This record gives sequence, C-alpha cells and structure tokens, in this order.
Amino acid sequence: MDDLIAAMASLTGSSADPEVLGGDRGDVVVVRVGDVVAKAYPADTDVEALRQRVEIAAAHPDLLLPPSMPLQFVDDRPVTVWPYGTPVSQSDPDGAPWEESAQLLAKLHALPVQGPTAGAPERVVRAIRALPPELPHADVVLAAFEVLPPLGVSAKALIHGDWHLGQLVHRGAWRLIDVDDLGVGDPVWDLARPAALFAAGILPDDLWARFLNTYRETGGVALPTSEWEALNIPAQAYVVQMAARALVTGLQAVEPLVEACRRIVAAHELHDRG
Repeated sequence: MDDLIAAMASLTGSSADPEVLGGDRGDVVVVRVGDVVAKAYPADTDVEALRQRVEIAAAHPDLLLPPSMPLQFVDDRPVTVWPYGTPVSQSDPDGAPWEESAQLLAKLHALPVQGPTAGAPERVVRAIRALPPELPHADVVLAAFEVLPPLGVSAKALIHGDWHLGQLVHRGAWRLIDVDDLGVGDPVWDLARPAALFAAGILPDDLWARFLNTYRETGGVALPTSEWEALNIPAQAYVVQMAARALVTGLQAVEPLVEACRRIVAAHELHDRG
C-alpha cells in the first residue's frame, strides 16, 4: 500500500506529504497531495468505461470537476487525478448547496445521452451482497430488498449515478465529483437518495422542497409526472441500500432506516393482498 500511495503521489507533481482520504474503502484508494487528489481503482475495473467517464467530466467543466490529466496507471491499477475542492460542510445542513446541486443535476440530465451505463441500481445490489445476514436488523433490510421489483436503468439521460451532497465540492463554484457511476440511465435515480432520506424522516421537509423545486425550475427532466409516481421504487431501493451500509459501517443513523425498511415490506404486502 505504501508503494501505491507513493506512486499515486508522484503522479500529482506535488511535493506535499500524501494524505489518504475516506478511510477503508476496500480496493479504492484516494490520496490528497497538496491541491491535487488521486484515486486508484481495482485492477479489474472497466478501463474503457472509466476513461469515457473522465472524458465526459473534462468536456463539461461547468458541471463536473474536470480532471487534472487523462486516465493514468500505477502498475495495473487505473488512476484518476483531480484538483482538490472544498467539500460540503456536514455541520450546517440548512446552509448546504441544495439549490446549486439541483441546478447542476438538471443541467447534467439535459446533456446528450452518451457514455457507459450508469451504475445506480447495481450499487444497491452490492450493498445487499455485503450485508452479513447475522447482523441485528439485517433480516428486516433483506426482506425489504426482496419485495422490491427488478431495478432497471432505462437509457433516458446522462446521470451522475451516485448522487448525494458528498458528491459536491467548491472550487470557484460548486461542481459534481466522483464519476465512478456516471453514465446513461434514468435521471430519477439522481433524485432518489434525497427522496429516500425525506421519506425516512431524516431530511427535513423544507430542504427537500428547496432541492426539488429548484430542480423543476431549472428544467429537470426526471419527473414528468407527480414526483412520487416516479421516485417511489428508486427511493425505496436507496433506503434499503443506506440501511444495509449503515448496519455494516455504523456511519449513519440506523433506526430510521430500519423502520423505513419495515414500512416498505408492509406496503408491498398490503399491495399484494389488495
């Protein structure tokens, strides 16, 4: 790992000491060196899809933080290199860039539909596969996943694929980051995580309204009908994903998400009986 970090740091051209960001993220390693961030991916990453995603970010610097250089390699691991941006503060939810993020997503969804397939639903499946069934409340989360219909990604727009406030940084202006799941899919998935937090009682009504109203006012295409007609299943899927990850990592409030999973199971059982 030390050799990998040193090689990643050398790509940045900075003489600052490298700092590993994000803690234990499995096979993904993120290193900040001064004003630059390098991200190393597993050797079995789809290199062509990642290259396309980096090129899309480079082509739209008004929406996505542009890369500092084309895709690089350290041994057999692909590495992306980016300028460092200031993340959203976790201490002031009211002051978070809800409107700015909604505008960025609406404009992203209006771009030409091209690129690899977005990774949104697959992230839900991966979270469930990583959930040890013996953990407390895991049975509730697994039951909620089982009642969900098949999670598809219809090719409607260019989407971020894993959007939340942690996918924004400020560098002159707010920009979207983390292109790992960027690609062609249904834009409703980019709204589904905040919708899930709202439905679980975690995101306050006024913040959800600020986000949703700005998205619509900017011309966002994800919600041609009433929002919950479009968002219901993707939001339920994200509740399940977040609950699974919260049980494994303990990094998010577990009880509201587990309770939301119970409501998902009850709602589907009621629908099946009706």
